[in-house]
Amino acid sequence: MPCSNAGTPPRPKRRRFIAGLAAFIIAAPALATARPLRVVALEYNLIEMLLALGLTPVGAADLKGYKRWVGIGKERLGAVAPVGTRQQPSLEAIAALSPDLILGVDFRHAPLLPLLQKIAPTRLLASQQRGDGLAIMRADFDQVAAWTGRTAEARQVSARLDAALADGRGRLVARAGRRLGVLQGLAGSHYCWAFAANSLPGGVIHALGMVNAWPDDQAAQGILTVGVEDLLTQQADLAAVVDPRADFTRGTLWPRVPALAQGRLARLAPDTWTFGGPLSAQRLAERLTQALA
Repeated sequence: MPCSNAGTPPRPKRRRFIAGLAAFIIAAPALATARPLRVVALEYNLIEMLLALGLTPVGAADLKGYKRWVGIGKERLGAVAPVGTRQQPSLEAIAALSPDLILGVDFRHAPLLPLLQKIAPTRLLASQQRGDGLAIMRADFDQVAAWTGRTAEARQVSARLDAALADGRGRLVARAGRRLGVLQGLAGSHYCWAFAANSLPGGVIHALGMVNAWPDDQAAQGILTVGVEDLLTQQADLAAVVDPRADFTRGTLWPRVPALAQGRLARLAPDTWTFGGPLSAQRLAERLTQALA
């Protein structure tokens, strides 16, 4: 699946390699330059945020995965160097790029922070937050903009997102106050993710004038794992991010889910990324509006 909340601890050989590499890397200054140009991004939402700010990273983790699952701005990533996976980035590959700044997320990269800091100034976004998921994303985006000296560019991006949300609210005024839930399938599993209020979909739903079907505002990573049995009594409208080649909503019990049985389930394209930045939020808002208007 595109996202995992837990990482695999480094293997013993990898630990020895990391320790050895650290001994040869000169410690970088604690503070980043005011407007860094050579930035390495270790998570999909950070790649997207940098592209939104007009800054193409010099290196990025799991580039193939980004192009497949997110896709936004992928045409600008041709010269970007791969630096391993999101969970286990290659310190050697990162160091070879001589970055001005490294960006990561705490739930994946906090254990590597001392070593990353020896390569270049490193900043980690906090991944576990409570509240409105769209507001959380906006705060993260503003933080990345501040770290990269691009607050003016961020304001322009945010203004375009605001316009898309306002257009969606206007077109979906008849659905104001109705309950809507967003789901995403888990490859090879009978379960799916339901997005809570502190997820990006939860925040977008609220911004479009509707009520999220799962109001929990402090769910881990903003997601709840549910089975189709849990949806048999769920009366909210639903939108599902599905791959047409493996549509999880076509299982045996799904015709008994009220939203599907009553024609209130919308299907969204598989590159509707639900853990992203402002461009993913805008894409989600536009696709929900088109599906539900």
